[in-house]
Amino acid sequence: MTVNGNSVSDASIRIDDENDIVAVLGKRIEVRKAVYLMMHKPSGFVCAKRDGLYETVFDLLGDPYRTPFFEENLHTIGRLDCDTEGLLILTTDGALTHRITATKSECGKTYVVRLAKKVRSEEGAAYVCKCAQGVHIEPEGREKEADCKSAELVWLGSGDEKDECTLTIYEGKFHEVKRIFSALGNEVVYLKRTAIGTLRLDESLERGGCRELSEDEIELLYRI
Repeated sequence: MTVNGNSVSDASIRIDDENDIVAVLGKRIEVRKAVYLMMHKPSGFVCAKRDGLYETVFDLLGDPYRTPFFEENLHTIGRLDCDTEGLLILTTDGALTHRITATKSECGKTYVVRLAKKVRSEEGAAYVCKCAQGVHIEPEGREKEADCKSAELVWLGSGDEKDECTLTIYEGKFHEVKRIFSALGNEVVYLKRTAIGTLRLDESLERGGCRELSEDEIELLYRI
């Protein structure tokens, strides 16, 4: 290894990653301060490093991300339930994670929802109104009852009866989307996150697929 053209064998040497040029076998090593990954999370995987019952999203990562550094520092920004699909961001950037998950950020997260019961037009309009006003959700497990912040519901498809919509929420209460529709008298049977803020899931990614974010996509997250 060389630093600024000088051969170095001392592993304890300090390197200025802003100014020093590091090379191995003549090839310059680019130092990245953080890594940002987009994953199309499939159903059946949990957002944890280890789990005794289910495979985890980290099991889906390729060999380049199975190093001691990534095992220690790579984490998900928030979580998706085991049975929920869609956009998941993994990063080593703790500051970005805090920026997005902090309560005051009110970062919008958009989901495609399929419901157990079809909803007629009049009832569907009532759903939209109630979500905009903020739905009161019942306790679940250790989670207390709560009033949700205003959410945006848009019905998908045509016809008088619909069972699919998008819902954008601006907080991250436990099972919030499922509890909202339960409070409205329905049940979520399919859930997929399609956007975080203005960053949308790359639909060309197969379920379980993962790629690094572009600079423009990272910038979208930092605008939240």
